[in-house]
Amino acid sequence: MTENNPDVDKYIAGFPDVIRELLEEMRLTLRKAAPDAKEKIGYGIPTLTLNGNLVHYAAFKNHIGFYPAPHGLEAFKEELSKYKGAKGSVQFPFDQPLPLDLITRITKFRIEQNLAEADTKAKKKVSAKPVRLTDEEQVTEHIQKLDPETGKIVKALRKVILDTDKEIGEQIKWNNPSFYYTGEMKPFDPKEYKRDITVMNLHKNRIMLVFPSGAKVNDTSGFLEGDYKDGRRTVTFKDLKDVELKKETLQIVLRAWLQLVEK
Repeated sequence: MTENNPDVDKYIAGFPDVIRELLEEMRLTLRKAAPDAKEKIGYGIPTLTLNGNLVHYAAFKNHIGFYPAPHGLEAFKEELSKYKGAKGSVQFPFDQPLPLDLITRITKFRIEQNLAEADTKAKKKVSAKPVRLTDEEQVTEHIQKLDPETGKIVKALRKVILDTDKEIGEQIKWNNPSFYYTGEMKPFDPKEYKRDITVMNLHKNRIMLVFPSGAKVNDTSGFLEGDYKDGRRTVTFKDLKDVELKKETLQIVLRAWLQLVEK
């Protein structure tokens, strides 16, 4: 136990010698039983704390009151049956010696209870903490929620894109699998989406790849579709066969995009 709490010193000093001796005896017994506990005045009476309130004690007109919580009394109810008490408290009369051994055992029991409760709370806190998935895991989780046929096409496209270059990364952005350049770049306004290569846009019976800045790629083959003023270009895939058919051209476009990155 740490140094005596001055508020508890003041509390005990306010009683006549005979009662003060009993309080000091109680205090010393608790100190030995719970050496790691701290003392304070709680609810207006001396209190020991260790992972929460441990026990309380106080002097009254004819007895020393001991408060080890209801569970602390229930476990020793037979030995305490000769004493008066109420829920969570027991009275030790002034005209009888304090049952120091019993007080010690009750206090140690309360220590075990508090430590067990603290351990349970810590485990619950850890288990309740949400697990942060990596970008790759988030994409995988997203694909697993798709219908099987769509999922197969998305997986195939994902592999083609990631196999194109080691500096292409993936994430969930705009609520869909998206792919971006992971390397060093010159500073730019995030609203320009200069790092974003392409994002999947899922439709019924087709998957569209949207290139936010696809217009900067000099594609003369007609592979990149659309003429959006904001610079977007798109490519549509109907099925796995379509993915395989357009695989090489898609990788050519991706490499061309990477060559234009402002490093």
